[in-house]
Amino acid sequence: MTRRRSSVPFVVAPVCVAGAAAFVAATVDFLTTSHSASALAALAALLAGMMLADRFPVPLDGLDVTGVSLAFVFGVASVVLFGWAAGVVVVVAAPAIGQLLEHRPSVRVAYNASVHGLAAAGGGLLIAPIGGRSVGAVVVRVALCAIAQHVVNATLITAVVSGSTGKPFRPLLRSNVNATIFPFSLMGSASLMLVVLWQRSPLLSFALVGPLLAIALYQRSTHRALRAMRLALTDPLTGLGNHRHFHERLRQELRDAVELGRELSLCLVDIDDFKRVNDRFGHPTGDRVLAQVAGRLRQDGEAFRLGGDEFAVILAGGGETAALATATAIVERLGLVGLEQVKGLTVSAGVAS
Repeated sequence: MTRRRSSVPFVVAPVCVAGAAAFVAATVDFLTTSHSASALAALAALLAGMMLADRFPVPLDGLDVTGVSLAFVFGVASVVLFGWAAGVVVVVAAPAIGQLLEHRPSVRVAYNASVHGLAAAGGGLLIAPIGGRSVGAVVVRVALCAIAQHVVNATLITAVVSGSTGKPFRPLLRSNVNATIFPFSLMGSASLMLVVLWQRSPLLSFALVGPLLAIALYQRSTHRALRAMRLALTDPLTGLGNHRHFHERLRQELRDAVELGRELSLCLVDIDDFKRVNDRFGHPTGDRVLAQVAGRLRQDGEAFRLGGDEFAVILAGGGETAALATATAIVERLGLVGLEQVKGLTVSAGVAS
C-alpha cells in the first residue's frame, strides 16, 4: 500500500519565511516611529480584544477548519486605524501569544501567525494610498482591508488543509469561501462600526464587545445543537448516515419521486462472509474494512450503513439502467478493497428502481 506524499512542508516553509519577514519589517517600522501613549494604550486594548475573541471561535458548517474568529474585526480595525506596521504587530502577536499559552505545536503557531501577518500586511499596503477621514474613504479602506485579509487567510489556510488531507485545492477553497463569505461580510461591517466609533471616541468602541461576544456564544450553542442532531443520524464508525437517517431520507425521496414524477433507484450492498473477517483477523481489522467500504460508497449517490456489513445507496433521479451500471461499478470498486491481511474481499449488491 503506497502512501501519499504530504505537500504540507512545501506550503508551510515559504509561508512562515514570508510571514517572519513581514513581521520583522513591521516591527522595525513600528519601533522607529514615534507613538503617543494613547496610541500604545489603544493598540494594547485591540490586542486584548483579539486574544479574547480567539478564545471563542465561531464554528461553521461546511468549513474544513475549526471555525472563524471574531478577532478578524479587531485585526481589520487595527490596520485601518494605525497603519500596516502596527496592524501586523498586533495581528501576529495576538494569536501567537494565545496559542503558545495553550501549548499548541510550534509549527502550527508559526504558520497561523504568519498567515495572519501576511493578511494584515496585504490589507495595510492595499489601503495605504487611500487617505482622508471622510465617510467614503473610511468605508473603502475598511472594505478593501477586510477583503484582502479574507482572501489571504482563506487561500493560505485552504492550502495547508489541502496539503494535509489530499483534498483538491480549488474545490476546497470554493467550499471554504462559500462557508465564510457571509460571516466575514458581517465581521467586515462590525469592523467599520468599530473604526467609526473609535474615531469618535475610543471608549464608545467597547460597546461592541458585548454584542460580538453574544454572537459568538449563540453561534457556538447553535452549532452544538446541530452537531448533536447530526450525530443522532450518523453511524459513528463509518461517518455515513445510520439506519434511522436512511429511512427518513428514503421516505422523503419516495415522496419527491411521486410528486415530481422523477425516477428513483435504491442499491443495497452486503459484504460477503464478513463474519470470517472478524473471526479470523479481529474486530479492529473488520472495522477498518467497513471504513474503507464506506469511503468508496461515498462516490455514488447518498450512502448509509444499515447495520453490520449492510449498506444502502440512494440514487435520486437515476433510472434502472443507470442504477445497474452504478451497482456494477460499486461491486468492482469494492473488490479492490484490501488491507495487509485481508485479501479478496467481495460484495453482493441488489438494485430496485
